[in-house]
Amino acid sequence: MDDGELCKVIISLNSIHRFYGDFEALKGISLNVEKGQIFGYLGPNGSGKTTTIKLILGLIKPSSGKVSVLGEDPYDDTKSMDTRKHIGSMLEFDGLYEQLTGLQNLVFWAELYGMDSQKARKHAKKVIDLVKLSEWADIQVSKYSYGMCKRLALARTLVHDPDIIILDEPTVGVDPESRYLIRNMIKDLSAKGKTIFFSSHDLEEVQKVCSHIALLKRGELIFNGTLKDAINQLGKPKLFIRLESPDDAVFLAQKLEERDYDVKIEGPVISFYPQSDLNVSKLTKKEILDTWKVQSSLEEVYLNLVADEEK
Repeated sequence: MDDGELCKVIISLNSIHRFYGDFEALKGISLNVEKGQIFGYLGPNGSGKTTTIKLILGLIKPSSGKVSVLGEDPYDDTKSMDTRKHIGSMLEFDGLYEQLTGLQNLVFWAELYGMDSQKARKHAKKVIDLVKLSEWADIQVSKYSYGMCKRLALARTLVHDPDIIILDEPTVGVDPESRYLIRNMIKDLSAKGKTIFFSSHDLEEVQKVCSHIALLKRGELIFNGTLKDAINQLGKPKLFIRLESPDDAVFLAQKLEERDYDVKIEGPVISFYPQSDLNVSKLTKKEILDTWKVQSSLEEVYLNLVADEEK
């Protein structure tokens, strides 16, 4: 890796293994996250996502391999605290105190990161406005809705202006307004040079915001690259065929099912994943009015991964 690449790489994992007793949670993971990327980190439950996040945050150490964050060792006691000041994390535990107001929560966390009280209050007001909670700033968090708590948790993550933002399920269970706001904030932060590490099962949101993704399976990295390449390499185009009537569609579907195709019927239209050597016209005397293909979505790619996981 040359000096130019080193300047761009913000998070680096090199041949990471992590054991919990005899269980190997991560099996030689290697990946780089570059400055300004929105990096989606995906996989079924138990695949190693949370372990990876804990390693990046310096909460646990790898059994072997090397982790680098902003060019530093996150486990070096002489530098780790300074490195962590450049990281904001929004994990399953949102870090909010219900007896405090929204603004008091943010001031508390800003001061915890080393800001003086005046600067902490200034930053707290800025980010609480950013997440559209200014009218609720002086109201106890116990009175906030779930979506509002998620937005405040994101504000807490940003209050010290970190270079790296780690988000674990930031949009799960939130209302559409909060989902839209969080999505646009993630894009804006990336445009400003912030690096986003985004772990989520909300595949629609991942597809809308992430430029790069990594897919984990039982602790092994099975894909690491752009979102476009993931869909092209791991997805399969679905073939749609429109016939003259629903009865014609049923007839053709039966012929395809005899060849072990999983066919979906919607009125006169059938859809399935074809093999490259399939000649549909030879299977039916019915007139085919139209055919078209639709590329897989990230959700279809992921579900294929999960289905394989369960075999």
